[in-house]
Amino acid sequence: MNDLNHPIYKFYNAILQGSILIFSAALVYFAFVYYPQAIRQYESGNIPAQKPFVAPVSAVFQKLPIETDAYRITYEKDTNSYYVIISGNTLDQYVINQNGARLALMSALSSESLCTYNVVYVSSGNLQVPEQYKASDCR
Repeated sequence: MNDLNHPIYKFYNAILQGSILIFSAALVYFAFVYYPQAIRQYESGNIPAQKPFVAPVSAVFQKLPIETDAYRITYEKDTNSYYVIISGNTLDQYVINQNGARLALMSALSSESLCTYNVVYVSSGNLQVPEQYKASDCR
């Protein structure tokens, strides 16, 4: 395979030259077109607003039941329990909404911990939630 006229070397050489051409064109585009345009947008203050993955959670005193798009918190006097119905299509959305619901419930109860309360977490959809996320953080 030391013959440089072999067809595989011609094919390899064409691919190598093509990839160098493509990467050089990409470098020129980003260096002289995209990057200066992005800098002009940031300098003028035209930064596109992106929708955050997690909505901000604020701790405000409210009476129960507390209802948001992410969760619903109710209190049952008969069982002396707080029921938290949490929405979320995936486990990470469920956990984020559960943390927001915990913060809202702690704020509503003016408590630093929910260990002394009977809190039941339930998914509003058909999401299979592992037991570690259904149980409280108290041990």
